[in-house]
Amino acid sequence: MDASARLGPTLDRHLALDVLRGFALFGILLVNFEWFTRALPEIVLGSQPGLGGLDRVADFAIATLATGKFYALFSMLFGAGFALMLERATAREAPFWGAYLRRLSMLAVIGALHVTLIWAGDILLMYALVGFVMVLLFRRTPTTRLWKWALVLILLPLLFAGLGGLAVGLAQMDPNAAEAIAAEMAKGRAELDAAIEASRNAYANGSFAEVMAQRWRDWGFGASHFLFWVPPILGYFLLGRWLLVTGRLADAASHAGWFARMRLVGIGLGLPLSAAGVWLMLGQNAMLPTPRVAGATTLLSVGALLLSLGWLSCVVPAARALAWLAPAGRMALTNYLVQSLVWTFVFYGYGLGLWEQVPRAGHPILALGFFAVQVLASRWWLARFRFGPAEWLWRLATYGQAPPMRGPATAGA
Repeated sequence: MDASARLGPTLDRHLALDVLRGFALFGILLVNFEWFTRALPEIVLGSQPGLGGLDRVADFAIATLATGKFYALFSMLFGAGFALMLERATAREAPFWGAYLRRLSMLAVIGALHVTLIWAGDILLMYALVGFVMVLLFRRTPTTRLWKWALVLILLPLLFAGLGGLAVGLAQMDPNAAEAIAAEMAKGRAELDAAIEASRNAYANGSFAEVMAQRWRDWGFGASHFLFWVPPILGYFLLGRWLLVTGRLADAASHAGWFARMRLVGIGLGLPLSAAGVWLMLGQNAMLPTPRVAGATTLLSVGALLLSLGWLSCVVPAARALAWLAPAGRMALTNYLVQSLVWTFVFYGYGLGLWEQVPRAGHPILALGFFAVQVLASRWWLARFRFGPAEWLWRLATYGQAPPMRGPATAGA
C-alpha cells in the first residue's frame, strides 16, 4: 500500500470531522439565536407564546429540525475528539491522561469566562464537567459497549420523566392530591415567572455588572437540572467515541450501508417524532412532570437522537462536497465564542439594546448571513495562521507549550 493510500482515510476523517463541526456550528447558532434575545429560564417553556404567521412557522421549523439535535452532534464530536486524541497519543507512545485533564480544565476556564463575561447559555463548562465524569467512569470502556452505554444514558431521563408523569397522573385521581399538586405547580410557575422577569429586565436594561450577575443566576437555573443534562451529554460523548473508533468517521465509503440506513431511519422517523414532540410541548412547562410532558419529552428525546444521526449521515459521506464548511469547523471554539460576543452585544442593553425587537422569522436569516461571514473569515484566517485564537490557547494549556501560530493550517494540526 502506498503512502497516499495510507494517508487517505486519515485525511478524510479530519475533513469529515471539520465539516461536521462546521455544520453543527451553524445549527448551534440557529438554536442559540433565540436565547441571545430571550430570557434563558423560559427554555423550560419551549416555544415563545403569542407567535403567529411567519414567526410561528420559523419557530416550529427550528424547534423541529434543530433544537436538541445540534447540541447532540457537538457532543458526539466532543467524544470523537477524545478518541482521536487518545489514538494519536497511543501511536506516539506519548502521555495522554495528564494532557487530557489539562484540556478539560482549560475548557472549564473558558466556559466560566464565557458565562461571566458574555452569555449564560454556555455549554463549554457543562462539557468540561461531563468530560471529567466520562474520564472517571468510562475511560476504558470497550468499543463494543460504547453504543450500548450511550443509548442507556441518552434515554435515561425518559425513565424519570415517565415515572414522574405516571405519579402525577395517578395522584390527580385523588381530589385532595390533585388540589395539592395544582397548588405546587402554581407556586413553581410563579417562581419561574419571577426568574424570567428578572432575567428580561437585566438583559434589556441592566449595566454590564448587573448582567454579569444575572448570567450566573441563569446558568445556575440550567445547572440545577444537572441530572437531566449529564446523562444525555455523556451518552452522546460515548456515541461519538464509538463512531470514531469503529471507523465510521474515518471511511464513510466502507460504511455506506450504515449511513444509508441512518439517513432513512434518522430523518424518516426522527423528523415526525420531533414535530409531534414540539406540538405536544406547546404551552407546557418541561419541569412539571405531567403525562403530557412525559410524552412530549419522550418524542423529543428519541427524535433528537434519530435526527442528529440522520443529519450526521447526510454530512459525513458528503464531506468532500461540503469542504467549504471545514475552515469554520476547524475554528469551532473561536467561532462559537464570537457568535455569543457579537449577538449579545447587539441585543443587550449595555450594547445596541435590540432585546426582543427582532421578529422570530428574522432569526434564521440573520443566523445564516452571520455564519456565511464566519465561513469566509475562518478561511481567510486559516490561510495565514495554523489555529484559531481560542484553539491556540486551548492547545497551549493542553500541552504546556506554545504551538507555532504563523503559517497556513495543515490537516490534522
